[in-house]
Amino acid sequence: MITNEYRRLAGILIELSDRPVLYWASVCGFHPSNVSNWLRGRETLSEENQARLLKALYLDLDTMKLDPSRVHIWIVAVHEPETLKDAAEAFLESETWMTMLSPDPDGPDALSQAPQVALLRSGNLRIVLLRKLFPTKMSENPLSQKAGTPWIRPSLIPGGRWKAKGIASDEDAPPLLAPGPLLFDLVLGNVSIDQFDALMEKSAPWNWKDVEALARKVGLSAREVAEMIRDRK
Repeated sequence: MITNEYRRLAGILIELSDRPVLYWASVCGFHPSNVSNWLRGRETLSEENQARLLKALYLDLDTMKLDPSRVHIWIVAVHEPETLKDAAEAFLESETWMTMLSPDPDGPDALSQAPQVALLRSGNLRIVLLRKLFPTKMSENPLSQKAGTPWIRPSLIPGGRWKAKGIASDEDAPPLLAPGPLLFDLVLGNVSIDQFDALMEKSAPWNWKDVEALARKVGLSAREVAEMIRDRK
């Protein structure tokens, strides 16, 4: 039974790493087919080798919990949310906070194509969520996946809610504006726990500056926004 649970958790974490079994087998010094067959339940791995693989995935065998001393990176295919939901049920606590990040609009235009990033905090776990940069559905266009575009909400995760107060989990929250280099550091996991926490603490409800930034991002002028507000009356 324990082996089956190890297998299940390893499969979830490998899927969220967006790295092939070949990569993890290489990290652990295993033959890829041994790991692949073990994940499918067709072959056994010794307890020592199971421990080596799960340690590489930052999972503690004694507690069955992720290492809280580091920031974890999960890469999400938003049209296939089952793996994220499974991970939330396996590793996250009943209350999970989310914050969306967006490149600073005053930065270089090229950063509009920066990775889409969200932050999760659940108990003592800190996780960077990244949307896969390239589509796996033919109907999606990579150019539509601009950083800061709403792509995930806390309602997707059991117990999820926005860090910014007063916003329903099934609505969009204003993204935090972050310098481009910081976004890429998050992608690479080059941030400390203190930096991660400081970012999340900046989460706030919508204000006029957020509205202005959103209008600029989608190419709306102040006049067009004013007309939209007037037309709602």
